[in-house]
Amino acid sequence: MRNPQDDLATRMFNRKWFAAAWVMFLAVVVTRFWWVRDVAMVWLVYGRDAYIRDGVRVLPGKPIRFSTGALAPIWTDMATGFGFFFIVVFGLSLALIVGLRFYDRFRKTRNAA
Repeated sequence: MRNPQDDLATRMFNRKWFAAAWVMFLAVVVTRFWWVRDVAMVWLVYGRDAYIRDGVRVLPGKPIRFSTGALAPIWTDMATGFGFFFIVVFGLSLALIVGLRFYDRFRKTRNAA
């Protein structure tokens, strides 16, 4: 049963269709912006100038290689991958929750007047 005192964010995430749509949205965002992780990995290994001026890029496929031919360090690959994933997923989820709670509070104060 739904508790009428639950906030809007809780009520929305309790709906299966909304939770499924949110997971799909996050999957699309993570896959479309994966290049940001590649940029971060090049910057960590070679520095910012290597990406901007020298054109060092991460090549597609496994194992992860740079356009210089060198293999990517495993810890850098893992750190940028996990970091990007958690920042995007938790950041967007937190932003949605805060936005829904703000909207719910704004709506309640407006309806009470």
